[in-house]
Amino acid sequence: MMKNALLFVLLASLAVVISCATSQTVTNFWKSPDTPQGKSYTSVFIMAITPDLATRNIVESDLAAAATSKGLKATRSVDVFPSSFAKDNVPSKEEMLGKIRELKCDAVFTVSLLDMKSEQRYVPGTTTYATTTAYGGYAPYPYHGYYGSYYSYASYSYPVVSTPGYYTTDKTYFIEGNLYDAETEQIRWSMQSTAYNPSSLSSFSKGYAELLIGELEKQNAK
Repeated sequence: MMKNALLFVLLASLAVVISCATSQTVTNFWKSPDTPQGKSYTSVFIMAITPDLATRNIVESDLAAAATSKGLKATRSVDVFPSSFAKDNVPSKEEMLGKIRELKCDAVFTVSLLDMKSEQRYVPGTTTYATTTAYGGYAPYPYHGYYGSYYSYASYSYPVVSTPGYYTTDKTYFIEGNLYDAETEQIRWSMQSTAYNPSSLSSFSKGYAELLIGELEKQNAK
């Protein structure tokens, strides 16, 4: 009986962990009607638009790995411009384009956080019984033999797993990714997406890279 109770608690805990996993969804995808027919790219310059260097490093690494897996040459902006992308510290347009063309990148991909929304909600508590009796009741009916002694009762009584209610804050992040032609500087396609309650930057970053690749294949975009 004790093994059953421990197993139930373990499964309940696992369900909570799974329910907290990051959920990401594409909300809009747009392709420029001016893109030349059959136009494709071989080398992409990846920029995560954020002043946080650690975030740039993680996000650009996962996007570069995804691009490489599809046969593209990928260059991270953090390797070329290691300083922060703070508002007063962004490289000039001439400097940025010069480096991109020097590296022979024919496309530029940017990703940025557009907005973030927080909502508080109450999660009610639960009470769950790990096992049940054949009688389906909880009252000590006279014909329940195991009520005859403390030992028989302790051996057959079923454990109760309870969780208290609590308030939690749900966070939704709105992200935009754009691909630009390095030669003309014109946008080729744009993807807007949301990330719901990301558990960590790493899980978000890897999930976003997978979401992007999947949507590009769906849209037949290059």
